[in-house]
Amino acid sequence: FGDSARQGYESRYERKIGHDSRNSVLLEPLEITLGKLEDIRTRIGSRIDKETASGTDMTGALTALDAADQSLLFAEQAVAIATSTVTGEYPHPPYMETQQAYGALNQCRESLNIVLNAIIIAVDQASSTPATSTIRTNHAKK
Repeated sequence: FGDSARQGYESRYERKIGHDSRNSVLLEPLEITLGKLEDIRTRIGSRIDKETASGTDMTGALTALDAADQSLLFAEQAVAIATSTVTGEYPHPPYMETQQAYGALNQCRESLNIVLNAIIIAVDQASSTPATSTIRTNHAKK
């Protein structure tokens, strides 16, 4: 009796983890959030291009964007690792990997917020800086 019961337990324990609704509940929001962050990054890039074309100095925003790109790359890798735990060679529930992926996504979100703040500061500085012709006339009067 002991051998047959143990044999049944081992086969249940060693079965492959396939598509499970619990796994999709964990992983689907990660992929959706990553897609939204990638879309935000694209829109931020086009906004920086637009502001640069209009003559606004966006060096601070571009520096912050480089850091945000690295953060986004890290988030993409973390989400890929979390989703590969179910479909990989040695599948297992993605609990720990999911937590790490959520942390990476939050870090990416914060990096993109920093870029947005840098854009706002650059645009505000450009709009508050007087025109160069006004500076020259004020300097000539002194």
